[in-house]
Amino acid sequence: MTLIPADQLATEQIQGSPSGSSPIQATTQSPSKVLVVEPHPTLRTVLVQRLRQDGQLAAAVGSAEEAVDLCRDQSPDLLVSAEILEKSSALRLAQQLGCSVIVLTARTGVEPVVGLLDDGADDVLRKPFGLEELAARCRTLLKRGRIGLQERVAVGPLEVHLLLRQVTLREKPVELSPREFALLCALLMPPGMVRSRHELLRMAWPPFSGGPRSVDTQVLTLRRKLEQAGLGDGGGITTVRQQGYRFSLDNLPS
Repeated sequence: MTLIPADQLATEQIQGSPSGSSPIQATTQSPSKVLVVEPHPTLRTVLVQRLRQDGQLAAAVGSAEEAVDLCRDQSPDLLVSAEILEKSSALRLAQQLGCSVIVLTARTGVEPVVGLLDDGADDVLRKPFGLEELAARCRTLLKRGRIGLQERVAVGPLEVHLLLRQVTLREKPVELSPREFALLCALLMPPGMVRSRHELLRMAWPPFSGGPRSVDTQVLTLRRKLEQAGLGDGGGITTVRQQGYRFSLDNLPS
């Protein structure tokens, strides 16, 4: 299987994808080529289907050997790869293919992320992650080339450091779990927008996990932590009846 031109995309099927999955529509602008390398078949199928929704020419394989074979004739614009691969790694594969790479890692803590970035990763995303977060990072990295992703989002006194997954309020750290961090990012991108429970599930939860009650529970704990950190009543998160949740700039303290 090879990465193919956009005008042939309608006949291309992802390895391991369910029959009947919809290919992306051809556009007048040549789509970016994104290669997903993930040993888990269900995860790689879900990832590549999401990327195709953004108009990317996406393909998926399960090993570094398959990736090299796939890219024999043309290199991808972006590699999205599990950190550890059989007989290789995401960083070695990206160097071999000569492209940017988003590394998917299951390791916790700041040190592994810093190490991967220092060793040449263009971005690092910890498992579990939301599909919308991955899609946004791919879009930004493809747009900016190797300039890199936005590292920090500031909303009033609150700062969210995206690459290191750290949150500070008036320069003091706010300890959040990986799920709470992903939920906060979903509410802040952009701030002020009402997000339904189903949107938040799609953006901040792994595929096929969680439910509306999970969102309510995590919002409650996130509110408490932001309140305790000094972000005001409700931690800046308001409930919009019959619609969902919103991070309200109006309620932020000066």
